[in-house]
Amino acid sequence: MPAYLIVHRRKITDADSLKRYDHVEGTIGKFGGKVLIRSDEFLVLEGQWQSGSRSDDGRPERITVIEFPDMAQLRRWYGSQDYAELKEIRTENSTSDIVAVEGAAG
Repeated sequence: MPAYLIVHRRKITDADSLKRYDHVEGTIGKFGGKVLIRSDEFLVLEGQWQSGSRSDDGRPERITVIEFPDMAQLRRWYGSQDYAELKEIRTENSTSDIVAVEGAAG
């Protein structure tokens, strides 16, 4: 059953350093994952989220959804050496909420 990593980036503390995170997709692909959604522009229907803007790090909110073949592969990627350095870059230079969920059974 597919598994999804859902990320809500809320804050950027160092935009220049965070640019080093741009190489993350290579690590995702190694574990069978693919980015389905990465968007700074979204319609807020409920809650306090603020749609971001690529040209303004003062409005950094972004939604990312990554699909993996299953939860085991998602967890392998998240705990991998391939992702470890990039994870550190992300956590040191931004604040996000991240959840992992299994997809609905077909």
